[in-house]
Amino acid sequence: MGIPFDVNALNQLRADLLARRLRLDHEMAGREREQGELESIDTQAEMVDLAQNLELIERNVSLQEQERRELASIDLALAKLGSGTYGACEDCGEAIPVRRLQIVPEARLCARCQSVSERERSRSRVAG
Repeated sequence: MGIPFDVNALNQLRADLLARRLRLDHEMAGREREQGELESIDTQAEMVDLAQNLELIERNVSLQEQERRELASIDLALAKLGSGTYGACEDCGEAIPVRRLQIVPEARLCARCQSVSERERSRSRVAG
């Protein structure tokens, strides 16, 4: 079910999503180049250099995973824009306010459902 949005607002949200996707693509490409350079270090390098490179590799892997998740969220939001289902909360079905979408254009949940989801995740981490 599509949520009625102003055409200009939808166009701006689409442009914001595409711009973020392009930025992430560039950042990920740069990180992949850096990763390749770090992994091809000379085995004769000093231990300190090796430790620093390993730390940078771990940081890059973590950032790459975060970026992949963000890209997947952006791609899902763009697909929803194309199918006319963009802006509906995936839990309660209510319209996600445009102000929230302007801040988090890939938002899948309204603020209320997002809060509930985060509390449940927090509880499961503490319990587990």
